[in-house]
Amino acid sequence: MKLNPRIFIPILAIAAGLTFSSGRAEAQTTPISTGLPVSTKPATVKPLKFDGQVIASNSATITVRSRENAMLTQTFSYSPEVRDQMIKILNKGGYQYGDKVVIHYKPGTTTAVKLQGKPSKPRVFTSPSTSQK
Repeated sequence: MKLNPRIFIPILAIAAGLTFSSGRAEAQTTPISTGLPVSTKPATVKPLKFDGQVIASNSATITVRSRENAMLTQTFSYSPEVRDQMIKILNKGGYQYGDKVVIHYKPGTTTAVKLQGKPSKPRVFTSPSTSQK
């Protein structure tokens, strides 16, 4: 079997590179610490705020449009504490389209940990009365 020089030369170059690139392992120069382990407190993550207007809300999620950028919408689910609060709000009529809210959420998630904003009065649609004279 004859090797093609276009294949043989790159393979030879790769093999030589791998051979000469591996250096010797050096001895450890710093002693291993045998002291007590250092305990650190987990950093408390400050919740982010999303300021916007309600597009839709129900007992599971709330969809909000940003006040600064009308093209930016975000849907949030609720933490257990906020879900209880939201059920109380929904029983009174809930958030209506256009209500201004501030949603506090954990970075990297879409789970609301706090809701701020006053729900408006529920809109009641009635049929026009047809009174005859």
